[in-house]
Amino acid sequence: MTTSADTSSSLVNVLERRTLQRAKELETDFHTNHSTMKLGALDQLVHPSIPVAVVFIYRRSETSGSESVSIERLERALRLQLDYYPHLTGRMQTDPTDDTYVAHIGTGATLLVAQCSKPLDAFTSPQGRLSLLDLPGSGNALLAPYNPANIEGLSGEPLFSIQYTRFACGGVSLGVRLPHAVCAADGYLKFMSNLAELYRGLGSSNVPTLTRLPHVHPYMTTSDDMSTEERHTALAYKPSLMYLEPTDPGSAASDSEATPSTIPPPVTGRVLRFSGSELQSLKAHATDPNSGSWVTTFEALCALFHQCIYQARLHYQKQTKCTLSPPDFLTPVNIIGTPKGIPDLPPTYFPNNLLCAYSAFSHDVLAEGPLWQVAKQLHDMTRSDFPTADEVKQTINWVAAHPDKHQIRPGFRYGNGSLMISSWAKFDMYAGTQFEEGEKPALVVPPFTQISLLDGLGYVLPTEMHGQKTGGDEGALDVYMALSEPLWEILEGDEQLTRFSSEWSNTARS
Repeated sequence: MTTSADTSSSLVNVLERRTLQRAKELETDFHTNHSTMKLGALDQLVHPSIPVAVVFIYRRSETSGSESVSIERLERALRLQLDYYPHLTGRMQTDPTDDTYVAHIGTGATLLVAQCSKPLDAFTSPQGRLSLLDLPGSGNALLAPYNPANIEGLSGEPLFSIQYTRFACGGVSLGVRLPHAVCAADGYLKFMSNLAELYRGLGSSNVPTLTRLPHVHPYMTTSDDMSTEERHTALAYKPSLMYLEPTDPGSAASDSEATPSTIPPPVTGRVLRFSGSELQSLKAHATDPNSGSWVTTFEALCALFHQCIYQARLHYQKQTKCTLSPPDFLTPVNIIGTPKGIPDLPPTYFPNNLLCAYSAFSHDVLAEGPLWQVAKQLHDMTRSDFPTADEVKQTINWVAAHPDKHQIRPGFRYGNGSLMISSWAKFDMYAGTQFEEGEKPALVVPPFTQISLLDGLGYVLPTEMHGQKTGGDEGALDVYMALSEPLWEILEGDEQLTRFSSEWSNTARS
């Protein structure tokens, strides 16, 4: 069959849809007789409709002179991959208490085969690089179509979808989508690294195996194994990062009545690049000059964005007389392999491994304080203020033991004054996803999607120059930020933000 993408993405045509099943040739530790799999306590905190979606772009192979990724070999590798991740052939469902689980394992994953009528060079930025927002549909046309409203039930969306798009030049993109409820960015990129390893292995073996087996069984899937006393102890704990909000049948109606009649401005996404030298200057500027303290590059970036965006929101508030929500800040914290984490989770753990740290900021610090005060509060948020390893474990037990998960709320208060930024900067997104030997992707990007275009949501990523030792700026980082559209015009005149970031992209619209 041949179908066309939406009007803005008409350069890409989907030629074929294939259903992927397990190869059933590899011995793994997954109990293959089960048609369902419960998710862990940390997985239950993520709404099942939220995906992790990334596009990997590969130029035509310089060594073989052919297309950079073979579709036949890729499909074979995908089927072998599902032997290690068989639950990804299932569908997401929720029970009456809002517990999420994977059902109907064996229904199948989806592989779309598509073509683009233009070469990759047609999508370069003025700087001569491949640019996310210049790609078809700002990258969205390179992902399989997705309707979050269909995520639940047998007829809903596949858990795992991949779109293989061949460009006119022989280059290839892989648009890969997985549910955030089964993995975060860490597990997602391990999944992609494993797929690339199996693909390369097919060059010398018909049934290659992974050198490190993925751990797909979630941590703390249920409280059924707890005794009555253990469950009471777990529920008696008061976590610092979450609380319970009792269900009130009348709350939905009252919230609806309070909704403003005016249509809010659209949310648009931009990519801001920070060179290595700019980041060094920013880090120095965000460090307390009167003490021996320190901050990370990520903390300095978050401080810069939180302060500049809040000040832009104050400026916009004067124009519109709108009310700002509390200026809370949130960022996910990995609890594997850290002093405050869970020691018995292996490095190959695939499911969610995050708890979100948050901090309530004062108006004075953000509006008038020096940048180092904002950075110091963010530094303390993920270190001295974050729960201890024992408290982390008690928090997870509390989530697992609670009978009604939809009552669980984060302490973070999302709104038009808040900010959420996640760091992908230390992930091996390029060297770890080579399908052909020596052929790293030319670009690895998460498109601004219908779901990720959320006012005040950002990601910090390595650039295509990651790992280069000669030429370019190996320390550069990109910040992908979605904001209410009027804020961007204000930020373009922000002296502090433009001082440290000299390169901005065009915009992706909701």
